[in-house]
Parts: sequence; structure tokens; C-alpha cells
Amino acid sequence: MRILSLFDGMACGMIAFKVAGIPIDSYDAYEIDKFAVQVATHNFPEIIEKGDVFQGNFTEYEGVDYVIGGSPCTYWSIAQSPDKRETTASGIGWELFSQYVRAINEAKPRYFIYENNKSMAKAIYDSISATFGFEPIMINSALVSAQNRERYYWV
Repeated sequence: MRILSLFDGMACGMIAFKVAGIPIDSYDAYEIDKFAVQVATHNFPEIIEKGDVFQGNFTEYEGVDYVIGGSPCTYWSIAQSPDKRETTASGIGWELFSQYVRAINEAKPRYFIYENNKSMAKAIYDSISATFGFEPIMINSALVSAQNRERYYWV
């Protein structure tokens, strides 16, 4: 299985595939947080870290099995102060999401999984759904972890 992970964080995608028993042939990750990269590469030295998603040439992954990830929810979350929270399909949050869409368009994966928080504004939810052409499913992280966090998954 060939995986392209955007906004990889500490490589939860790698963890999920391994726990599911799915063999990974290659796992390329785009992440800029140096501490997340340190954790990911410590736990999974086979990950190929690529850096900044804005610099990615995703055509090199054409035909990859999966593109996975969720752009940082910081900009869309209700945890953000009201004067800084993005509530429309614009701003840095939308630019980050747009890089995910660019990756899908350039890599042409067999499958993709895009995840983000349930607390996003309806306008952003509607814009993401329109971009993908379908509605997401909602899964509460409490199903598989100690966190009670509702998340949307466009798959």
C-alpha cells in the first residue's frame, strides 16, 4: 500500500494502517511541526518526511493508494477566539484545505480520507462537501480513544 499523508502530525495514519494489519510499501508525509516529525520518525523511521505541503509536487505520487489527512483545524474550531476563527471558505484554513484538494487532483489516488472537526462553521462544512461532491460521516473519537471529539470524515 502506498500512502501520501498530509498534515501528518505524529503519524496517526501510519498507526491506523499498522493496527489494521495493512502492509505499507511507502509512506510519504508532509508535516512542518518539528516535534511531530521527531515523534513520527522516531516511531516509524521508514516514513519519508517531505516538509511543507505548499512546496509539494503531488504529481510524483500519481496512482498512490491513499491520500490521508486533515488540514489543521485550529482556524475553524470553536476553541479559537471568535475574532480569529474563520467561518467562511477563505483564509489560511481554507488555503491549507486547498492543498489537500490539490494533492488529490495531482496524485489521483485510489482512495482518500479527509478529516476535520465538527465545530467548523456551516459555510466551511458546506464548501468542503461541495468540493468533494458528497457529505461526510461523523465519528466520535470516543469510539476508539479516551477523547470525546466529534470529527467529520469525507471518504
